[in-house]
Amino acid sequence: MAEVTAVIGYMPDAQAKALAAGKEAKDTILVNVEQGSDEMHVRIAAKDIAGTLLGASKKGQTAVQVFLRDKAAVEMVNRGVAKDFLLRPIKDLSLVLSRGPLVSIYASPQLIKQLVDAQRQELSR
Repeated sequence: MAEVTAVIGYMPDAQAKALAAGKEAKDTILVNVEQGSDEMHVRIAAKDIAGTLLGASKKGQTAVQVFLRDKAAVEMVNRGVAKDFLLRPIKDLSLVLSRGPLVSIYASPQLIKQLVDAQRQELSR
């Protein structure tokens, strides 16, 4: 079965709906990892997005699944004060406790396309 990679997080309602409806996106899309906080987010180039599915909305933020094209590049950004990160050398990357919001979904890419297209039709009504 084919593998599709997705970024899961939150976006402002209007941006999430526009992205899911297939409207022209900016150069870069920001997906927040935590609802209502932009301290940690993922940057995705618009050209690397295969489709988007919407989840529940709360306090102006919509949960999203942003499906990526093959070989898409994403950037994960943490914002904060350096002393809050307790910065020190990490010799073994397997000891890093934080994991990015990237998820592998084992599904046919055609099925993902059908889901995204069905949602776009719903949003255009």
